[in-house]
Amino acid sequence: MAHRNPALRLRFAGVALALVAGASGLLSGCSSAEVEKQQRLEQADFHYRLANGYFHAGSVDLAIRELISGLEIEQSHADSRYLYGFILFGRKRYEEAAEHFRKALQSKPDFYAARNILGATYIELERYYDAVATLEPLTREPRYTTPFHAYNNLGLAYFRQGDLRQAEKNFRMAVFHNPKFCQGYRNLGLVHVAQRDYAAAVEQLTEAVTRCPRYAELHLQRGEALEADRRFDEADKSFQKCAELAGDTPIGRRCKARLRGAAGGGG
Repeated sequence: MAHRNPALRLRFAGVALALVAGASGLLSGCSSAEVEKQQRLEQADFHYRLANGYFHAGSVDLAIRELISGLEIEQSHADSRYLYGFILFGRKRYEEAAEHFRKALQSKPDFYAARNILGATYIELERYYDAVATLEPLTREPRYTTPFHAYNNLGLAYFRQGDLRQAEKNFRMAVFHNPKFCQGYRNLGLVHVAQRDYAAAVEQLTEAVTRCPRYAELHLQRGEALEADRRFDEADKSFQKCAELAGDTPIGRRCKARLRGAAGGGG
């Protein structure tokens, strides 16, 4: 029933107006905060794009400068965290890199590339339990388009722990998902070397060099497996190919030293 008292009607109207004004203020404040956050993200993204350009041009210090500038504006910019972590990973500053990858994932939980490289960083830090816990979810994630990377890193975590059965299982899954993945075949070969199954190691390392024939270290490792299998002539050919590819580098010199007849060589 409507109030007949004009004073009461005015009083209730005032309360209603106050509630509406309060709600409007809350909505306006929330909207303003969101707008400010979006503006900070856009500014950080500008610095990220500059940094990405510098990084791919080989000007890494300039890239770092832009990344720091962007992160000072907005700490939650996931791409900046990822690129900065990637640079630090390359410089073997693994603890700092891991912190950036973790923060990238906090801002963007479905940043699968950041999760994969965080797992790889934990491997370098010898935190194998953390590596497995980080990488295993990626192998079950249907939206992750390069699962062979996760399987390969998971295999490395198990390999470093000495669990050759789990290492082999994951390396096999890596090459199953990407039959052209030469590193997966290489790692399978190294598992077989650790198992002293040199014939199987040669088979996998031959698959690796077939897919990546310009990778000198693969020829070195294939030559070592052939030598362990007492197939010395074939081993020499692998060492020779490695030496040709690597030239006067540490790997090239190692391969030359392994040639039969070379000073310090085997055979």
